[in-house]
Amino acid sequence: MKGVNVEIMGQTLIVASDAGDEWVKSVAETVDDRIKQLRESGQTVSSINLAILAALNFADELERLKKQHQELLERIAAINNRLGAAIEG
Repeated sequence: MKGVNVEIMGQTLIVASDAGDEWVKSVAETVDDRIKQLRESGQTVSSINLAILAALNFADELERLKKQHQELLERIAAINNRLGAAIEG
């Protein structure tokens, strides 16, 4: 697996991924952008704190999206059941 160079918080990192170079660069840019937003908001000055806050932000977003995804799956299953009953009945 080949690595791709990315820059986050002024640090150059080599990231290896099966997802491809453009995906890795896009994800790294998203992380760097989130950290810049946090830095601009004046919430913290420590690099470690910025990285932790960015991670917490992404984790919160992920958990919310997982919940929304599950709710959508349940709604689709309910609609599917109603359609199946309507077709049979």
